[in-house]
Amino acid sequence: MTFTIVARCPETEHLGVCLATSPLGVASRCPHVRGGVAAISSQCHSDWRHGLTGLDLAARGWSPEDILSAIRQKDRFYDYRQIGIVTAEGRAAAHSPSKGSDWTGHRVGDGFVAMGNGLVGPRVVDAIFDCFVASGGMPFFERLVTAIEAGGAAGGELIGHKSSGIIACAPGVDRPLIDLRIDMANPLPEEGGDAIRDLRRVFDAYEPLVPYYAEHWLDNPEVSYSAYLAMPSAERERLSATGR
Repeated sequence: MTFTIVARCPETEHLGVCLATSPLGVASRCPHVRGGVAAISSQCHSDWRHGLTGLDLAARGWSPEDILSAIRQKDRFYDYRQIGIVTAEGRAAAHSPSKGSDWTGHRVGDGFVAMGNGLVGPRVVDAIFDCFVASGGMPFFERLVTAIEAGGAAGGELIGHKSSGIIACAPGVDRPLIDLRIDMANPLPEEGGDAIRDLRRVFDAYEPLVPYYAEHWLDNPEVSYSAYLAMPSAERERLSATGR
């Protein structure tokens, strides 16, 4: 009951996950991202322990395939889990469960995984995959959101999407660069709402402020976010680069 892109940006080395689903609060339990280590989503019958274990093993240099094998050996409910892993080196692998609701499956690309369960059909994962491949010239965060929008446009889940989220990290940075969540669509899908649409609205408003909150405002308390946004883009880039 979730569809997801797990990916690495080869230019920036950012790692990220974007996803949407019919239950509430999906971003609170499924995605796990650590800058310079890995991005993981544990979903279907999600187990947050697998995300944390996977990050620790990836930090020790384990491959995604070996991580999945280790999880399989310890989890008697492995055939209920769907897991996608992309490491900092761009290695990628996924497991789709035999006991996932129709339709369940995944595709593994170069440095990314498109996957989902409880979907209207394989066209949802195909749309995520194809969109991510085709968007190579776009900024990474935008690519993630656009891929999930493509999955939703392809049908997503038949009963609609109550929650969604995006989280992405950079190497050497302890906190996410972006971590946005729609825990409950407003209005709900049965009232015409859609969490993917809500995520797009929040993302478009917040994305220009990612550098501001990541570094600029830490040492510039007199500069409000509105003043920062009013600066020419070249000036914002210069200030971010110099730390002034």
